[in-house]
Amino acid sequence: MQLLQKLRDSSCLSQAERSLRRVEERARELSPLIEGFLSQVSGDLYTTYTGLGYLPASILYWYLHTVSSSSRCIIGEVEEITLHLLPYREIGSVIVFSTEEYSKLISALQAIRVLNYNYLAFAPTPLDNRLYTLLKHYSVNTYSADNPVEASLLLGLSVFHALARKYRSSLQSRGLRLAKHSEEGFAPILSSLVENYRGVLEEIADSKELVFISSSRLLESSVFTLIYSLRKSNLPAYYIPLELTETTKKTLLVLLSVEDRIRREYKSKAPSLTHELILNTDPLEAGLYVAMLSYYLLYPCKE
Repeated sequence: MQLLQKLRDSSCLSQAERSLRRVEERARELSPLIEGFLSQVSGDLYTTYTGLGYLPASILYWYLHTVSSSSRCIIGEVEEITLHLLPYREIGSVIVFSTEEYSKLISALQAIRVLNYNYLAFAPTPLDNRLYTLLKHYSVNTYSADNPVEASLLLGLSVFHALARKYRSSLQSRGLRLAKHSEEGFAPILSSLVENYRGVLEEIADSKELVFISSSRLLESSVFTLIYSLRKSNLPAYYIPLELTETTKKTLLVLLSVEDRIRREYKSKAPSLTHELILNTDPLEAGLYVAMLSYYLLYPCKE
């Protein structure tokens, strides 16, 4: 099914919402592992990733820095952390979110074990039985996902549900509100998300031109899922940091509503070449919204 057709197909959207409910059910099954691990962390927490595992790692990083002033959380790609930080530290815990790249993951876990760090790791279930046995040797929690975006969203939801429960009493009403959103679930809002952002996605899909996508750092990880989905839909898309954007290039800005100064400043320079995807929600859950849109773009609808 062509992307433009998918964006306008209510039957496809209903199928995707039912599928997303099943993804979220699996996420709730994984979330107690994360919550229990975080309750036992002593010293620094290294939240690491491979591939699109950047999204759950980022959600964990920003959530902890926002709600817990006592937490010391460090984020980085798994090889960066294991090569350049862990050998020079004495105590800490590591959580690894992997959506692909098994060899990189296993190499990192070997180093983490040798250095005697406490860790929790997630990776998609491999088809190769020998590889599956190796992952179990390293106590990796495996999960099923149809593609890296689904894997990223599954892990992102798992992290959010774990943190929403653990910190429901933090930041007064904000903590309670996030916990309530977690309890209600995110799958039911997929239809309204697609409806709200259909216009800008149709503009991107209809033009079929190269588009540069830029965001604030908080949304960077979720924008990577969007780029992955657009490329799989044969739409050329590339990420570019806000600092390096060129006003002569077609650009999609993915921003929070609280980042309106950035939007106004950029759009004033290139109004005809600037598209906008503005998220009016709590920053701590905004990345999930972008990943849900990305999930829908990849969903294999039955015609």
